[in-house]
Amino acid sequence: MNNNRQTQLLWLLTLAMGLLPLGWQWLHGGIEAHHLLADPSLPTVSNAWGALIFPVLGVLASRRFRVINLFSFWRNFALAGLYAAAVAGSFLAGAEQITQPLFIAVFVMALVLPLHRAEIVLGYVLVMSLAFGAVLPLLMSLPAMVLACVATWLREVWTRRFKGTQSTNAI
Repeated sequence: MNNNRQTQLLWLLTLAMGLLPLGWQWLHGGIEAHHLLADPSLPTVSNAWGALIFPVLGVLASRRFRVINLFSFWRNFALAGLYAAAVAGSFLAGAEQITQPLFIAVFVMALVLPLHRAEIVLGYVLVMSLAFGAVLPLLMSLPAMVLACVATWLREVWTRRFKGTQSTNAI
């Protein structure tokens, strides 16, 4: 499949998973809102923000087709979605003993994996949005994205600095 077809498929998935649930909510009693940190004393955030978030993430992710091979793109997208499904499923099931380690593991993974890439963020937010709307997963992933971006930058600086240097000590 060429990049144009891949972009169309990405947009179809984004619309189907992100915007169709909003339409369903709107037609069946109104678009839901979620409390920050699941605490009723904190403000609510409407799921309607997904109508803005998903197209922006879709555009950013579709630009990645130019710089990454298709298999890697869809693998990253799918693995992020599966991880999000595990986090959301364990939270909705009330299994805190599973949810907390999964949530903390994201920060550990951010040290070694490029979690800031658009296809990863889109896969994660799309799947998590089915349980929490689009804003909360995006806000939850921002610290990990920043950490991943900094860690990737530091690895690149380290690699460039020491790339051509070899030890002159011959044994």
